[in-house]
Amino acid sequence: MSLFGYPATVRHFHSEKDDWGRPLPPTETERAAKVVEEQQLIKNARGEEIQVAYEIHIEGAIPIGFDDYFMYKNALDLEVRCDVAHYEVRKHLGTDDVKKVIVYG
Repeated sequence: MSLFGYPATVRHFHSEKDDWGRPLPPTETERAAKVVEEQQLIKNARGEEIQVAYEIHIEGAIPIGFDDYFMYKNALDLEVRCDVAHYEVRKHLGTDDVKKVIVYG
């Protein structure tokens, strides 16, 4: 467990939607990220408190949805799957330029 995070290469599996709103098979993309493994309580988009164990910080704008998931190897060389429970898009102050996306799982 790392309270301050460590750099990791995550594999992002992103699912687009078809014409009827159903998820299509996911496409895989490797991304550089910072992973923080710490259990915490956060509020999701509906205002409910949820418990999460992972934060994945990814620089720049990326497409993301709740059907996505991330895979990475942690410091113990174990492969971890992280489903999206909540995400935040952080922007540069006073602009619409995306600074980073934080995924909670």
